[in-house]
Amino acid sequence: MKIIHFKNEGKNNPLAPEWNCFIFETIIKNINLKNLSKYLLNKEKDILKLKKSGDGYTGLNDHTTTRHQEYNLFNFKNKEIDNLKQQIIKTHNKFLEVIGLDLPKTLYGKCWYNVMKENESIKPHAHCWDKDAYLGGHFCVQCNNTSTYYINPINQLCEPTGYKSKNEEGKLTLFQNFIPHYTDEHKGNNKRITIAFDLTVAKVHDNLTILYDHS
Repeated sequence: MKIIHFKNEGKNNPLAPEWNCFIFETIIKNINLKNLSKYLLNKEKDILKLKKSGDGYTGLNDHTTTRHQEYNLFNFKNKEIDNLKQQIIKTHNKFLEVIGLDLPKTLYGKCWYNVMKENESIKPHAHCWDKDAYLGGHFCVQCNNTSTYYINPINQLCEPTGYKSKNEEGKLTLFQNFIPHYTDEHKGNNKRITIAFDLTVAKVHDNLTILYDHS
């Protein structure tokens, strides 16, 4: 497990910028990635029959990503998806423990996946930036020499700084949902398959799954 901490070094006056952001990475070893990638690729044709609902500022065109509002992968009946869901809950709970926060009484989730062909990339975007923004996540199912870049949310334009995360099969990443991120270009014969998700502590829309309820 690895914690990446974006934090300003201090302020010389009350109006100077400040930030305090966290990224949490871990490797999940008990998911059959071969079976999961096969399942997701088999489901791709069904997902592409759904109406487009926007690319989420990713720059992707005719993808499972551009139907992300029309389905929730957490609701799919599949052993590896169920296993991943439990690992996400476990990692979420550990993340909050490490940074000293109490667990929310209820945790909701929305999940989709990205299938990228050679020479495709995901442009800078963020998942949420309103008052209900909580955590986003990313799980690598199949990848080949790509990275995800997380941008300091205060310094996005002028000499932006951030964190480069090497994509590894089985890597699960949690990050505060307002942190912008993007990928480099996929170079490989196999498709790059990743699962993305949002976690919330309030039911902000209908297409959410209850991951746990301790209320």
